[in-house]
Amino acid sequence: MFLSTAAKYISLSWEIIKINILSAMEYRISFLTQVFGMIVNDVGFALLWVIFFLKFPSVNGWTFQDSALLFAISTVSFSFVMISARGAHYLARNIAKGELDYFLSFPKNVLWHVSISKTEISAIGDLIFGFIIFFFSGSISFEKFGLFLIVSVFAAIIFFGFTIITQSLSFYFGNFEEAADQLFHALLGFTLYPQTTFYGALKFIMFTIIPAFFVATLPVELIKNFSWKWFLVLVVFAICIFIAAVIVFNRGLKKYESGNLINVKM
Repeated sequence: MFLSTAAKYISLSWEIIKINILSAMEYRISFLTQVFGMIVNDVGFALLWVIFFLKFPSVNGWTFQDSALLFAISTVSFSFVMISARGAHYLARNIAKGELDYFLSFPKNVLWHVSISKTEISAIGDLIFGFIIFFFSGSISFEKFGLFLIVSVFAAIIFFGFTIITQSLSFYFGNFEEAADQLFHALLGFTLYPQTTFYGALKFIMFTIIPAFFVATLPVELIKNFSWKWFLVLVVFAICIFIAAVIVFNRGLKKYESGNLINVKM
């Protein structure tokens, strides 16, 4: 029963994402500008680190190859979320403005429907860049590429779970949209810099408040030196934060005050 339901949601999600992308492609110039614009942006950021590492080959043992692997995991996992669940980033705004009514009018799971409702087209550029820069991260093999995809999926689950938890705080504290966005960008920021530069309080934050260790540091280390123990830690943490996100959202939904905006799009 569970597998059948999950398969239906996955199939429907794929169709909705496909429709979102095909709709965007109707405006081809805009579509291509967003995708290639993001690739250029990512390449520019990577070039800054190329220049940095040419002058300083290592930062506490961290090399450009490590950063390339970090960028690959961060951009690919980020793009997975933004392409498939961009709507999650509008959750706090929808809550504050009483705009969840539309999603409550459907029989499908509300959290799923809100999340899948939007696709960030520019994130396709992040996805392409992530796959390209992965091949600059040192010795590559089919096994490492497969592991790269797997850890990126779990990192994406953590990204998604963190987003839902922070956005859902709007149920409890009112307008939390700006704070939720800042927390998300703080997480993203932690995943784009050499991980050996973080010490003390910042390291503590990466393990607790902002789970950058599980999104960036741990996936990089797993690809460099795989360990079943640490892989299990990543999997368990991803599952736990996903379950926590669902609980926080569902409990918060009980506090939701309708904006009387129910309407059905035809």
